[in-house]
Amino acid sequence: MTDKWGISRLVLLMESLVTKDLKVRYKRSILGFAWFLLKPLFSMVVYYFVFTKILRFGGAIPHFSLFLLTGLLPWNFFSSSLSATTSSLLDNHRLIRSIYFPRMALPAAEVAANLVHLLLALVVLEAILIIFGHYPGISIVLILPALILLTMMTVGIGMLLSIGNVFYRDVKQFIEVLLLAWFYASPIIYPLDSIGVDIVQSQNLVAILKFNPVSGFMEIMHSIFYAGTWPPLWCWISLGSWSFVLLFIGISVFRKAEPVVVKEL
Repeated sequence: MTDKWGISRLVLLMESLVTKDLKVRYKRSILGFAWFLLKPLFSMVVYYFVFTKILRFGGAIPHFSLFLLTGLLPWNFFSSSLSATTSSLLDNHRLIRSIYFPRMALPAAEVAANLVHLLLALVVLEAILIIFGHYPGISIVLILPALILLTMMTVGIGMLLSIGNVFYRDVKQFIEVLLLAWFYASPIIYPLDSIGVDIVQSQNLVAILKFNPVSGFMEIMHSIFYAGTWPPLWCWISLGSWSFVLLFIGISVFRKAEPVVVKEL
């Protein structure tokens, strides 16, 4: 089986699955890819109004709306990918039962499809940031390895969720609730360094939030795109550690559970 599914065939399989996903997703859709931008843009408007006009928090951050958008775009990728991967096996149960292929390609393809959207959205984001005077620094070369690490982590978590959802349909509902709490526990709508000073006067809370698997990437995004500076070292340590650990666990669990999953479907 290993020789039959070499690298070239796996690449073709992934290309086919990603293309299929994009076509199905935007079938009879007028705006198409624009929805990937419109959702975070709408959220940006809501959070900007709440945190600048009501809570008076974001007013101290220059171009707070751009700060929000810089975090909302990758979060939209992360949350959309987890939601899609959770049901990826169930949605393709007929294909799984019909022919043999590496089934872990299904959740991986969902993440890859969303990654295409994120890459396009980041190009638009950079253009907007430049218009408002946030010019990219040399640190922008680090966005590629950061995206690779985030994708690895997302695929790992997605594999675990896809397996879990086959046996327990509650997983689909659980992840939606978890993502809501996860969003506010991540430095997306607030600078992480300001928490201990301006919000709760607690360095312990900052340490806890830094342990969040996506905190490192969000800080990298804000540093590279919004501030044009080099991301702190702890971001790479956190993101790298979580990415490799979660991908390893995801692949290991998926391989072990795959035969049982096929029978269950």
